[in-house]
Amino acid sequence: MIIKNIRPGILVIPDAGLRLVPGQTVEVGEPTKQIEGLIASGHLVRAGTAPAVETATPPPQEETPDLSKMTAQQAIATVAEMDDPERIKACIEAEKRRSVLDALMKRREEAAGGAE
Repeated sequence: MIIKNIRPGILVIPDAGLRLVPGQTVEVGEPTKQIEGLIASGHLVRAGTAPAVETATPPPQEETPDLSKMTAQQAIATVAEMDDPERIKACIEAEKRRSVLDALMKRREEAAGGAE
């Protein structure tokens, strides 16, 4: 079964081990109870049942995302996905919110630690 996130935000489905960004589709073997509940509540839709090529691709990322246009929670979630130390540095220079700056600093340390 192929499912699609139609929410405007990130959707986490713990019992299936999925984290779907808006508009992302993914193939699942058997729908879990949470997936069935999310389909019933309108957060997910069935995009098909024919197993095709894996379509779970993240959306294209900008060079430096504009965190100022996001809520603090969305900005922190975006920071958690960043891997490039240069992008993180550019965001640190532009960001003013303390909670987002803390997340950026932590992510910068993790990215620098993983590169060594």
